[in-house]
This record gives sequence, structure tokens and C-alpha cells, in this order.
Amino acid sequence: MKLILTKYIERFRKSYLLVLALIGTIACDEFVEIDLPETEIVAESVFQSDGTATSAMLHLYTEIHNTSSFAGGGQNSVTFLQGLTADELIPVSNTSEFFFLNNVLPITPEVSTTWNNCYNIIYGANAIIEGLLGSSGVSQEVSAQLEGEARFIRAFSHFYLVNLFGDVPYISTTDYRVNATASRMVSSEVYQNIVDDLLVAKALLNDDYPSSGRVRPNKGVITAFLARVYAYTGDWANAEIQATEVINNTAQYGLTDLNSVFLIDSYEAIWQLFPVETNNNGNEGSTFIVVDAPRFVVLNEDLFNAFEEGDARKTSWVGSVTGGSDTYIFPYKYKSLDDDPESEYSIVLRLAEQYLIRAEARAQQNKLSEAISDLDVIRHRAELPLMVDTNPAINQSSLLLAIEQERRVELFTEWGHRWFDLKRTGRTDAVLSAVKTGWESTDALLPLPQNELDINQNLTQNPGY
Repeated sequence: MKLILTKYIERFRKSYLLVLALIGTIACDEFVEIDLPETEIVAESVFQSDGTATSAMLHLYTEIHNTSSFAGGGQNSVTFLQGLTADELIPVSNTSEFFFLNNVLPITPEVSTTWNNCYNIIYGANAIIEGLLGSSGVSQEVSAQLEGEARFIRAFSHFYLVNLFGDVPYISTTDYRVNATASRMVSSEVYQNIVDDLLVAKALLNDDYPSSGRVRPNKGVITAFLARVYAYTGDWANAEIQATEVINNTAQYGLTDLNSVFLIDSYEAIWQLFPVETNNNGNEGSTFIVVDAPRFVVLNEDLFNAFEEGDARKTSWVGSVTGGSDTYIFPYKYKSLDDDPESEYSIVLRLAEQYLIRAEARAQQNKLSEAISDLDVIRHRAELPLMVDTNPAINQSSLLLAIEQERRVELFTEWGHRWFDLKRTGRTDAVLSAVKTGWESTDALLPLPQNELDINQNLTQNPGY
């Protein structure tokens, strides 16, 4: 990690800290894109005004979108790679076939890319948190907003690290001397740190979004992510509480028709990533849509067949193209290509997930009728028969499998949900060994990058590598 973090220190200083020339054009209530100059400014000056401090935060979002691991459906993204590792996508070329075959190695480039990307973003968040401490030039209101956002980004990045790699260092400083020798922290402690950061962030942030659109976190974003984290750690009571808070916020969030879910102005969106380039869309459409023949991946036939008859999501969110004697099926949630008029942002958090989280949390607490009600909200939008009518006496274990199935067809090719669901419920072996040749239990975790092990002797490799 020393190599990564020391290298990133200079790059980060030369990017988000170089914003003084933009003071006159940046307003705290607008999300603007930043073209960064090439000169260096002392870090302390960045946190001497609301405008420059906010600019540092905005640049961090630019970094997130530029980061291939978080860039929507790009070929190095969690959506793409973990769609291959699970049972959602099939490669049509050699692109990332190691992930589809679950034959990833410590030297596989995408492994290092994912690790580096996450920790680089974490470093940026830590730099903002530290820069705000003791700053006299940033107002209390703006400081609270920026610290809340930075803590959320730090928690968000660690969440993906712990789910991909297992035990990982939880980095909360920019001191490379500390980071260079950091050891792996057990997953339960990583999650506790994530929760701690999110609770602080929730207390700091307001109900209103701090900018136009839903591209910078508000209290609702933190609450929704807390619900997910509590569900992943089996804290079902708190998962239900947090999800309920989001669901009850009907002034800001509500389910939309299926073809409006992923639009820029989606009422269902809780947190979106904005495209870095103006008049552009996210990466999902350009990666997944098949025009003549697939470039990268097609939808796994097992997923295609998992939809119930009459499921409107299959009609609205799955596309097909016939070329010669072949018919290709592909994810069609996002319907715009890169060069189409701007209409879609990459959605990271949305309301449907909150209903499914609450359904699972209630089922786990044996509140079966309430869980069925939540599940039926999602099924009703999909134009499927309601469970309360067809199977009201379902038992707990069968209901949990029904929720897993609903998550599969609702959240497919979105931020690795299917892969993480199989892992957190202990069902990777049962499901993937049946559809993947050579599947091994140790494939559930990625290997730590070999270059990190070479640099930091306090890191250890995952079993099976």
C-alpha cells in the first residue's frame, strides 16, 4: 500500500487542491465540473473558504466517477466484474474471462485496479476530513456537510473492499507511514468502522440535497446505505428501522414506472453518479447494449430464465438483438449510449432496494406478513401476482428464498448485488457450483494484489491463492 498511497499523495495534491482559479465560478449550491490547472497550491489554503473546500469535495466525486471500479457499468466496474463472477453475465471475448471462470490470480490487473481505486478514494476522503479539522475559514454549516460526505465516501469504499476481499485495512488517515504497514482488520471490525462513519455522517447531513439533483449525499443517502450495511451484518432490527425511514420519506422518494427508474430525474433514485463529461450518459448503456453484435458481454441465460412469466421487468429491462442466426440478450435498464443526449445517470442507491432490505429484515425477524407486504410492492410494479394472494402462508425459509429471487430479477447488473447476496447468505457454493465449472469455495473472495503483499509484509493472502 505504500507505493499506492505515496504515489497518490502528489497526484491528489495536484488535483483537488488546485482550485483557487475557480473560486469566482464555483457556488456551493451547484454541482459543477472542474477543469484542474497544473500548478500546485499549499493544502492549507484549500480549507480557508467555503468555495475552495467545496471544490475539493466536488473533485473527489469526479475522481469517483473516473475510477473504473465505480464508473457505473464500465469494464473494470463492480457491476461488470461481479456480474461475471456471479451468474448474471457471460463474456463474448477474452475480456475479463478470468472473472467469469472464477480463476482470478493475485497478478490479475483488475484486482490491483480495484484495490488501488478504492484506497485512492479513501485517501481523498481522509484528506478532506483532516483538512476541515481546525479550519477557521470554512463555515460550520459547510464543514459539517463536507465532513458528512467524506465520511460516507470513506465508508462506501471500505464496504466494497470488505465484500470483495474480506478482511482489509480500514484506513482513516493520510499518514503514509501508518498506511504503509497497515494490517488486515477482521471484517466485523471493518463493518463497525463503516457503521460508525455512517452514523456520524447521518448526524452531520441535512434532509435536503446540497446541490441540484441527487449526486451529492444527503441524510437519505446515508440512511439507505446504513440499511444495507445493517442487513449485510445481520442487524435486522436496525436494517428495518433505517429502510423504513427512507420508505416513509414520500416527499423525496417513491417508486416510478419501470422505464423511468434510471433517468436523471428519477423519483426512485436516492444517490446517482453524474457523468464527468457534459451532455453525456453513464457507462451502462454503452457497455451492455447490443446494437449489431455484443462487444463485451451478454446476459446469462440462467438469469433470463429466472424471470417469472409476465414479469414486466423482463420486457422493460432485458433487450434482444438478432444477428444472422444468433439472438443476443443483454441488460437494457439503461437505454442511452455515450453520445446520446444526456438523459441517464448511474444509480447507486434506489428505493426498490430499501423495500427488499426491509422485506428481508422483517422475514428474518419472523414478521412474515409485513415482509410479504414489502415484497408485493415490488411485485405489483412488475405486474406479477401478489404473494399475499397466491402464497400467504409461506414459511420463513421459503419467504427468504423468494426475497432472494426478487432481488435477483430486480437488482441484476447493479453494483454487484447478486454476487454479494450469494456470499452474505452463504449460498455461493450451492448456486455457483451448479453452473460454474471448477468452482471452489475460496473463489468467494478476490486475492489481495501480489504487489501489495510484496510491499507490505503485514498483509496476508486469502486462502486458495
